Amino acid sequence: MSPRPLPSRPSRSPLRSALQGLRGLWPPLAGGALLGLVLFLAESALLVRAGTVGVNLDVSGPYAALMALVRPLLPPLLSRVLLAYLLGGAVLGAGAGLLARAWGRRGVLPVTLHWGVLFALLAWDRAIQRPALFDDVPAVRGALEWLTLHGEPWQPQVAAALWLLGHAVALLLRSRRGAAVGALAAAGAVGLMGGGWALPGAGQAPPAPPPLVVLIGVDAFRPDRLRALGGTGEVAPHLDAFVQEATLFTRAYTPIAQTEPAWRALLTARWPHRTGVRYPLTADARIVEAPTFAQAFGRAGYGTLWATDCSRFHFEGEASGFAMRLQPPRGAVNFLLEKLRYRALGLFADNRLGAWLLPEFIENRALAGVYDPRGYADRLASRMLRQAEAGPALLAFHATAAHFPGDPVYPFYRREVPATEPLERRVRMQFSPIAVGAKGGGSVRVAEGLYDELISQADAQVGALLDALKKSGRYDDALIVLLSDHGESFHSDHPELAGATPVHGARLHEEENRILLAVKLPRSWGRGPAQVDALVRLIDVGPTLLSVAGLPGLPGADGVSLAPLLKGESLPEPLRLYAETGFTHASPEVFEPAHLPGLARGFDNYQLRPDGVVEVTPEAHAAMLREKDRGAFDGESWLVEWPGSDGSLHRSCRGPCRNAALEPWFDAVLQRGP
Repeated sequence: MSPRPLPSRPSRSPLRSALQGLRGLWPPLAGGALLGLVLFLAESALLVRAGTVGVNLDVSGPYAALMALVRPLLPPLLSRVLLAYLLGGAVLGAGAGLLARAWGRRGVLPVTLHWGVLFALLAWDRAIQRPALFDDVPAVRGALEWLTLHGEPWQPQVAAALWLLGHAVALLLRSRRGAAVGALAAAGAVGLMGGGWALPGAGQAPPAPPPLVVLIGVDAFRPDRLRALGGTGEVAPHLDAFVQEATLFTRAYTPIAQTEPAWRALLTARWPHRTGVRYPLTADARIVEAPTFAQAFGRAGYGTLWATDCSRFHFEGEASGFAMRLQPPRGAVNFLLEKLRYRALGLFADNRLGAWLLPEFIENRALAGVYDPRGYADRLASRMLRQAEAGPALLAFHATAAHFPGDPVYPFYRREVPATEPLERRVRMQFSPIAVGAKGGGSVRVAEGLYDELISQADAQVGALLDALKKSGRYDDALIVLLSDHGESFHSDHPELAGATPVHGARLHEEENRILLAVKLPRSWGRGPAQVDALVRLIDVGPTLLSVAGLPGLPGADGVSLAPLLKGESLPEPLRLYAETGFTHASPEVFEPAHLPGLARGFDNYQLRPDGVVEVTPEAHAAMLREKDRGAFDGESWLVEWPGSDGSLHRSCRGPCRNAALEPWFDAVLQRGP
């Protein structure tokens, strides 16, 4: 008899091998989540010990009413923060468990040690990328000082690669099938936590794309930072490149150099005194109902989207006309978020999943270190392109990096500010009110250096959006407007204020009122002139967009379409600017001793609505209007009306003062109501 053949063993499929290689991950997952919980509780305890307002503490004074409103919001908010910690801890736990198995080690201690190493690698990377995440932690100040001066992103990446290589060698020596899957999964866990959990972006545009209008605002950008207007070419390379393909308006001005009232004037094409919005945190009841160009595009079938990464002093509501508004929460809760310094969110949640779970943290520039500016720009680009693919679209983005509280990220924070400056001056914008007798306490070089670093950061965000438009095939046929809402003053004519917090909206002059304005026409229109030197205004942008898009203009508008200038033609008559000051941290008598003393700067000027919105009180509103300067500008001379301390109104002219028609024009504008 011939021997019976032995039964063959069924070969294991690659999937089955992979599943077996991943067997036993549940204990490390649970253990990692438990470590995330411990970290959450530890950070919460530190927040309470540090006296963070509203976290289970009794408060008094101006914060009492604020906390009474936001306290009911804390449990659901903190529960989502806890979920982020549990998820992040679990992902690290899975990676730690797999890496521990590479050495044949199981149990609590090996997994905990590997979890700690993964956490340390992430913290090392973020300390280099976004040092403001840890700059107020005394225990790590020395290490952070060194990293901000000498650290490079490749350093933690090389350390992680060598560490994983050691585990891979151990796997080969142990010759365990399926363990390689574990190593790859562990490496993937590290990559996910460190690389932003990238998701596929928007697809290519269809052959016949719908109309696309893009409006990009860079907060506080001074046009003298452009190479074309005397800049070095190093501060804003992406903006410089865009200007080369667009028409640059070299003499563009805002009617008010503060963000919220400037954007309301922009949207309605009206002077500020006709919009009702004349300073930040204007009460909704004071906003004059008026049509906006966003509403006009919406009525024409355009999808309208507005996005910004900061909404503390500029929040766009329904009155803006944008159907979709992506912005941090408004009011008291936003001021609370800065106090909730859950630092591990900057490690676990600075990605797409975190932005979905905790947008008020991850998409909020006011949260230093947690907010990742480039990650935000990439996510926003995907959202905007999806909106553009759905049909005709008006997309608007307002980048606020140069606004307080500015904290530059890598590599910007080491470009301009000298390394000899204290850490806090290199990685954060310092703030202090400016009153009579105030001193700067610093240098103009440091103040302007930090400003330029933040402008470079905003420039990188704009570059990401423009690159996304180009890769999607939508750039050439899009109408794109690049602008700033106001400039910035570093008190160049007041040496005693050298290094003081910069200001905008305090005076009427070039540094604060001159803005960036560049327009790239759709390819079908052809290329407009490279530069236009005629005086134009921020309020002319809306009428121009509507005109180029072939839509009716705005009724009652003060602005006009600049389409003739984009064609190389001239306007029927030269334009003039009406402008007024806002309400800033700088009291007006600092700059003009005979000026009516400004309203005291403090919490008493604001009140909380029952829904938590912060707004100016009626009494403060009246005082803010009384201290305003108003003026007219013809491109050469400023005619300025300002209230004196003696109760009278003074008018003075700065410049050649050759235009006799400027004063009657100014009076006519002042008399025009809503």
